[in-house]
Amino acid sequence: MVFDGHSDIFTDVTVRRMKGETQVLKNHHLPRLKQGKIEGSCFVLWIDPPYDADPSKRLGELMQCIRDEMAECEEAVIVRNYKEIEEAKKAGKFYILAGMEGLSGIGKDLDKIDELYDFGVRHAMLTWNEQNDLATGAKADPNRGLTELGRRAVRKLHDKHMIVDVSHTNERTFWDMAKIGGGPLMASHSNAWTLRNHVRNLTDCQLLEIRDTKGIVGLNVFNELVAENKADRTVEGLIRHADYIAEKIGVEYLTMGFDFCEFLGDEAAGAFAGPGSINVFGLDDCSHVPFMIEKMKKAGFSDKELEMICTGNWIELIRRVIG
Repeated sequence: MVFDGHSDIFTDVTVRRMKGETQVLKNHHLPRLKQGKIEGSCFVLWIDPPYDADPSKRLGELMQCIRDEMAECEEAVIVRNYKEIEEAKKAGKFYILAGMEGLSGIGKDLDKIDELYDFGVRHAMLTWNEQNDLATGAKADPNRGLTELGRRAVRKLHDKHMIVDVSHTNERTFWDMAKIGGGPLMASHSNAWTLRNHVRNLTDCQLLEIRDTKGIVGLNVFNELVAENKADRTVEGLIRHADYIAEKIGVEYLTMGFDFCEFLGDEAAGAFAGPGSINVFGLDDCSHVPFMIEKMKKAGFSDKELEMICTGNWIELIRRVIG
């Protein structure tokens, strides 16, 4: 079984519910997740373009749609700690760790982190690709990093025993966050910069820093993060990142953070054009994950290593940080 450390399914839930649909998880996502042997996932609240023009409003819409969806859905549950994960598994339910893909929606009000925590959020990135009041994303000013307010936010996240995620921050913000300390830093959905020099990927020094904080790194299927040459944007290309990261920092720090988003349409981040268009070839959607696992076995990963990569390392981080 697999825990997917990064999913944008809550975005699809929000888009569809605001058009009048109900039971989005049951009707559109849970069957494919089951087929892919994914037992749980970190579903993020993401302020997607064009709604980033009013991030506070969009955050409110996301939270309301998620409340309504989860009130209807008997097959899935938001979990707040390790114990609730175990309870969900025993009950045969898909378990969701709620996370934040950027905190632009809170503006300058750090008290809203408490509101998000009460809502059930246990994970947070400071930014998506944008620059905001807290920090600087991967596609914003490379000379700008963490703000003083952002430093306070990082300390608060650690104090509240929330998982702090550096995916989508630029490199200066990453190192500013590392200097603060206070807990593990993890990158939920980033690959190795040495194999693909993309701003969303991690340098060797960043990989080693994450290891030294006892964090984890999740493999991302987004094809641009796997290879520059389109012919190499394949499952095999992604497994090369798995091999490299495992060799560099150890298999105990490697996980999955697939970032499947072929289900997102024109309303999210620039009109994704459907299966196969943004994911590596061979992983059209989450139902194909077992194919990747078999490929990893053939590439030399043992059953024990795959158990760690697929679920164990993420669950251990949840147990250590959240409790």
